[in-house]
Amino acid sequence: MTEIMFGPYEPDVASVGTPKTSFVNNVFPRSDGYGPIPAVVAFTQALTGTCRGVTGAVQSDNSSAVFAGNDTRLFKLDATTRAWDDVSRAALYNVSAKELWDFAQFGNDVIATTSNNNVQRYTLGTSALFADLAGSPPQARRCFVVGDFLVLAGLTNNPNRVQWSDINNITVWTPGTGLSDFQDFPDGGFVQGGSGGEYGLIFQDRAIRMMIFSGHPDIFQFQRISDDRGVLMRYSICKSGGTTFFLSNDGYYKIDRGGGMVPIGSSRVNRTVLADADLTDPRFMIGLSDPLSQRVIWFYKSIGNGNSNLLDKAIIYDWAFDKWSKAEFSAINATGIIPLGVTLESLDAVGNLDALPFSLDSYTSTFSSAPAVMLSNGTLGFMNGSAMEATLDTPEGSIGNGELTLIRGAAPIGDASAAQVSMKYRDRLIDPILATTETVIGTRGYAEQRVTARFNTARVRIPSGSTWTFARGVDVDARKAGGR
Repeated sequence: MTEIMFGPYEPDVASVGTPKTSFVNNVFPRSDGYGPIPAVVAFTQALTGTCRGVTGAVQSDNSSAVFAGNDTRLFKLDATTRAWDDVSRAALYNVSAKELWDFAQFGNDVIATTSNNNVQRYTLGTSALFADLAGSPPQARRCFVVGDFLVLAGLTNNPNRVQWSDINNITVWTPGTGLSDFQDFPDGGFVQGGSGGEYGLIFQDRAIRMMIFSGHPDIFQFQRISDDRGVLMRYSICKSGGTTFFLSNDGYYKIDRGGGMVPIGSSRVNRTVLADADLTDPRFMIGLSDPLSQRVIWFYKSIGNGNSNLLDKAIIYDWAFDKWSKAEFSAINATGIIPLGVTLESLDAVGNLDALPFSLDSYTSTFSSAPAVMLSNGTLGFMNGSAMEATLDTPEGSIGNGELTLIRGAAPIGDASAAQVSMKYRDRLIDPILATTETVIGTRGYAEQRVTARFNTARVRIPSGSTWTFARGVDVDARKAGGR
């Protein structure tokens, strides 16, 4: 008997002769292997039109407010009916091609921006509709908060500029009034986005700069931390645990609190993702920080996907374990929001509880955000359903390693009792890979298989809806075979 671990998911390198696997699907990394990804369960009614952005905001009582936008309108989720109320200003918006709505929360104000439209403001607890932000701020693609300033980036009329409000006053935008001002960058290309916090990060086509508050007279100092790399897909920028993650032209990076830029996907997943992802439109990759874990999820549209509004795949990085995995989704957008707490009494207006488009079992009051995914049918859901179908491969050749080997069965190491096993095999690395029929775990604790080959891979498939928590590898019943 031989125990074979699944190994870290690093498809950029050949798994032959290494402890790395080239294929996993619909699993999260764990310290002891991999765990299930819960399916997305919708808790809202469908949004009108195609979602072009969604966000969650925290109200003064720590409850959640959820906003979304389509090509022409902005919406707020009704916490009781779970319908999307139109909270647009009177004049319709016009979201340009290859653009999304971008949102930021500044105190009780929710700010919404997109190119070629006036910056929008909605005050929680006061506003009935969005309205143009006072002070004549410039039209901008992106918005984020740095310290006590609202920052606009990717300005429609000045794409090389970032501009910020007065300190603690987002209605003052005249440069030189209070601490409101702007900064133009003569090199590095257009400003594509940013990341906020105690300091800011400005992402351009070919440069990245730190934005550090210095007070009078400069207000902000800008320190270039990357001379030759910028952001490739502007909506891939996301922040988790004080670290900012993004996709550059040559792969995935993180920027730590001190401004150090570290490659995280080199010789691991970069080549695979860059070859598989459709990079023709920045909307086709959206980064999401999972507030409930140390994971970052990038939803992206693959080249083979003909639906320009559908993000059909995801690449996942757990920065605590420094491990990757991947998944398949039918997503349009994603964000982190506080789950909505409701009572049965508050749902009387909805009518028949059995007809609700969401479950009442999973939504309780909590002050922690959770990842929410906008599905292809326009409903928003949390990743809290039953486990998605998962598939994991052992490294090729870890069974046999070039020697002719008879395999009689394999037992998954983990707690997925419904797991099924098949073998992939070949005698030479130049030969096509063949596969056996799946079998279930039998009375002796093994899924019975019978194959003789020199390079073997055990594939474990865990059906959707199965109850399990971890999968580490397989225990193989194998012995050296005679020559042929």
